[in-house]
Amino acid sequence: MALIPGYEYDIFISYVHADNESETFEEEGWIDQFYKYLDTKLNKHSKNIKIWWDSNNLDRSEVFDNSIAEAIDKSAIMICLYSRLYPQSEYCKKELDHFYKKVTKEKVGLTVGNRSRIIPVFMSNIPHTDWLDKLTGTSGFPFHDNDDYGDPLKNTSPEFSTQMIQLRNALVRIFDDFSKEITPVEEQKILPKEEKKDNDFTIFMAEVNDSLIDRRDGIIADLKEKGYKIITGDPSTSDAETHDSLTKEAIDQSQFSVHILGNFPGRKISGETEARYIQRQTEIGLESATPQLIWVSRGTDFNKTENKEYQQFLRGLENATLSSKKYEFVRGNEGELAMLIDDYAKQVQQAHLQKISEQKNSKGAPIKVLLDTHTDDFKQAFNLKKILNDYNVDLIFNPEDGDPQENIKSLYSNISEAKKFIFLYGNETHKDWVDIRVKNTLKKLMDYDRYGQDIFIYVTPPEKDMESIKVAQNPMVKLVDHSHNAPIDQSILEAFLNDLKAENL
Repeated sequence: MALIPGYEYDIFISYVHADNESETFEEEGWIDQFYKYLDTKLNKHSKNIKIWWDSNNLDRSEVFDNSIAEAIDKSAIMICLYSRLYPQSEYCKKELDHFYKKVTKEKVGLTVGNRSRIIPVFMSNIPHTDWLDKLTGTSGFPFHDNDDYGDPLKNTSPEFSTQMIQLRNALVRIFDDFSKEITPVEEQKILPKEEKKDNDFTIFMAEVNDSLIDRRDGIIADLKEKGYKIITGDPSTSDAETHDSLTKEAIDQSQFSVHILGNFPGRKISGETEARYIQRQTEIGLESATPQLIWVSRGTDFNKTENKEYQQFLRGLENATLSSKKYEFVRGNEGELAMLIDDYAKQVQQAHLQKISEQKNSKGAPIKVLLDTHTDDFKQAFNLKKILNDYNVDLIFNPEDGDPQENIKSLYSNISEAKKFIFLYGNETHKDWVDIRVKNTLKKLMDYDRYGQDIFIYVTPPEKDMESIKVAQNPMVKLVDHSHNAPIDQSILEAFLNDLKAENL
């Protein structure tokens, strides 16, 4: 089943096969590359998204293939890769016409919300007057350069990446609009009437100083709207013993604990000369098994904290010297705090569900493997992906670019699902990028108390000095050297695959 209920495929790609011919014969065709990038982008939104396209690149006859018609009938959205050859192709015009007639008969119709289910992607600069009639009223995505003629964008160009993100975003909005308009029959049968209820996930929101109360209350309102149950750490002027007991009980009842800290230490505990509610609630949280998020505004300067004991406490938290327990210390922007808490709560939920799933799964179940790579090494990573798929490795493919710290969220979300990890190191300028990604993975695995899990650095050409990869000195990290120009040695490949499939967790 596809992501959109009632369909086998979310997207049908219509294109002229001649547009997929490589001009250099040394690289894949443009449409092959377009499909792979789109599929990768959408898989980061949902693993359930299904795309149909004719990948065989065979010349079609003028007779409209029944299998093509059947695929169109089972698809929710059509992407037309519109080139100068597209309106000349009788086959493509039949595909577009068949989809148009199909959707106009469906209950949802041609548009979902205010968006057309036919999406043109322009491979050349084609005037509106030359569009086929079925595309009237649609807004397309220009995947061509700015010349009067317009050649297809190179997939390595920033413009290609920008257009791909915009296309992905438009598709995601259509998916969301579909979910509002369609209730699948299967769900109506399975879900009981009382199924819609608050999320059972409970978050403990600790005491804050007076300057942060409004911010915390706003975040609590946002989280409640998302279905979370909230327990607050308001002290109600209780004495130290009562406060400690109530706080411990509240944190133990929660699945996640949040502490929002600032320069001011807040109120003193009733009957105490120095102890304060904010610091004590944080200390109790550190002593518990409940995952903790400790947040400080990005602009907070500890040097301006007048209370020296509290200043030392804050520095100890940031430097991770106060507790052997695991917690996340984050400096961030206030406007993003509610989203950050929601993201971390979902990670905690995922980790919990993962443990339950592991207990239920049989010992021989396939092990999920994460393949993480910089987009500059996409081609080599995709070749490795094909090899692993041929050997039935259950793979999560995660190409990224930019600052390895800024896009760490997708890596962290995949860590909870994967059991083993491959980081592809190809372009020599990305050694530090790989180093940071591996170190962040090691840290997150330790946060989850997941020791002894394999991390591989798969090294591809050009040839490299293995001793220069310092992070590989960690006993959890293994090097697979494929940096020579020759095809990978079969014995190295077999040893690599055996390590991937070995159940040593």
